[in-house]
Amino acid sequence: MKESFVHVLKRPKLRDPVLIEGLPGIGLVGKLAADHLIQELKAEKFAELYSPHFMHQAIIRKNSVLDLMKNEFYYADGGERDLIILTGDQQVAPTDSPGHFEVVGKILDFTMDLGVREIITMGGFQVPELEGEPKVMAAVTDESLRDYYVKRLEGCPVSVIWREDEGGSIVGAAGLLLGMGKLRGMFGISLLGESLGYIVDAKAAKAVLSVVTAILGLEVDMGALDERAKETEEILRKVQEMQRAMLEQNLPSTQEEEDRGYF
Repeated sequence: MKESFVHVLKRPKLRDPVLIEGLPGIGLVGKLAADHLIQELKAEKFAELYSPHFMHQAIIRKNSVLDLMKNEFYYADGGERDLIILTGDQQVAPTDSPGHFEVVGKILDFTMDLGVREIITMGGFQVPELEGEPKVMAAVTDESLRDYYVKRLEGCPVSVIWREDEGGSIVGAAGLLLGMGKLRGMFGISLLGESLGYIVDAKAAKAVLSVVTAILGLEVDMGALDERAKETEEILRKVQEMQRAMLEQNLPSTQEEEDRGYF
């Protein structure tokens, strides 16, 4: 295998499809959201992407079956439009910039041929701490699209923050699909949920997916994500308790502070 390729399992007939990307990244936010969407919409896999830029290993699946690392394309009925959902085992390593461009180019070639014009990318946005419910950071391929998406988001319960951090970046497929797609006449939006980044973050995934479903006018049961979000909160609580305990152990005692003050 010298370059990435798409193995087509079947070719569905799609109506003005929108591509929704949710590959592994910060907090696995995008992947969790994509996997939940696939499950709830009973999406069907129709293609797989293999690449020499993925890790040089095979993964053990159910029943002792091994498989190469891959990305997967699913399709589902999205009501007015059909959906193509992209998820997978991994992204290209951060240090392999040419590999990222090559893989994303293959994804765009394949999905453009299926009629995709709009792209929605999902992922995590790492923050040092969280206050309240996670917000979703948004950026679009063209300034004129902000009004379009704002209207689609009327009534959405999640706080969407339009990014104004000039010089900021969106690393990996979540950024490249939109940036490279824009050069091909495609358009879309990046949605990144606030996450601490060091845990599997179901709360951030739910926030991002809530924004996606609002944009597309979908009704999706979030029950399973709610349960995972509770697990996330419990993990965070335990981590915070450990951090407090470690901090208290490292703080000087009151007596030591008084002694130092005397000298």
